[in-house]
Amino acid sequence: MGHADTLVVIMAGGQGSRFWPLSRAALPKQFLSISEDGESLIQATVRRILPLVGEKSVRVIAKPSLHTLIQEHVPMATIFGEPAAKNTAACIGLAAVYALAESDGADPVLVVLPADHAIKDEVRLREALSEGVERARSADSLVTIGIPPTEPNTGYGYIKRGASVEGKTYKVERFFEKPSLERAEKYLEAGGYSWNSGMFVWRASVILKAFHDYLPQMYDGLMEIQQVLQRGPGAATSGRIDQIFSTFESISIDFGVLEHARNCVVVCADQFGWNDVGSWDQWAQNFEADSDGNLIRGDAIAIDSTDCVIRSSNRLVAAVGLKDIVVIDTGDAVLVVSRDNVQEVRKVVDELKRRKRTELT
Repeated sequence: MGHADTLVVIMAGGQGSRFWPLSRAALPKQFLSISEDGESLIQATVRRILPLVGEKSVRVIAKPSLHTLIQEHVPMATIFGEPAAKNTAACIGLAAVYALAESDGADPVLVVLPADHAIKDEVRLREALSEGVERARSADSLVTIGIPPTEPNTGYGYIKRGASVEGKTYKVERFFEKPSLERAEKYLEAGGYSWNSGMFVWRASVILKAFHDYLPQMYDGLMEIQQVLQRGPGAATSGRIDQIFSTFESISIDFGVLEHARNCVVVCADQFGWNDVGSWDQWAQNFEADSDGNLIRGDAIAIDSTDCVIRSSNRLVAAVGLKDIVVIDTGDAVLVVSRDNVQEVRKVVDELKRRKRTELT
């Protein structure tokens, strides 16, 4: 199944703000473990992709402050430096330019993956990605991996599929942003919709052409970076790249490119137990709850409580009479949030930034 002309680009620059207070600037979510064996999310991401491409094809893109952690967790990876967090469009465009610079005139297929997802059926994941690679190699397509929705989830974007292309690949009729509950229920009822997994496959030249068409200013900057790279390494090189990158707008690849492009296709994958571990609620789904539906980790007890998530790092947490509440204690901070509001934890992070609190670092 190995694909020689394929590079895997793992985006590892995020902070996982909905995972506060465990996820911090110095130790973001992708370096944390959600498994009993202690394997971190980024280690799992790399391990499950290796049968598809092999160790020499793994690239991780992230800001310099995370490079030491990346080397510790996935030493076989080549690191692409991302000067700053500018959302996924700038990250993906820069990775495409780096990939072309090291490919000696070839046009590699890029499998673009977030660093922090959990997957139960890794074989099915690889089957979907492999179909995406074949499509990206044989056509000028922007391929996204679609997940069959299992519930009316309001935390994910949705993809409406159009005409069949071949196998499990369909044209994309439209992308939809995170919906209201009412709308999500309609999508589920109607059928023909997939969750947008944030996993993509395309050739480097094809995604850059899409930047040219839909984000022309960013494209011009990327071409300037390409010229800087051609001049060879050096302190001036990296300083100039930082300078150009700082002018890029912060926009997602979905908003900036995919929602406008006419050559998007979706591989409608078989269910492979995907979880983007985007919240404490989703983190809890990776473990067995007790008979009252409580997930308890660390030194904690729950009395007359149901469907709670309680995690304590180093001191006793006792909960009495709670329902659908998440309590996370990391020693220097405690988060208490209803399970309905776990997506809003990032607001705490925004407020802590505003107050210049140290509990973010």
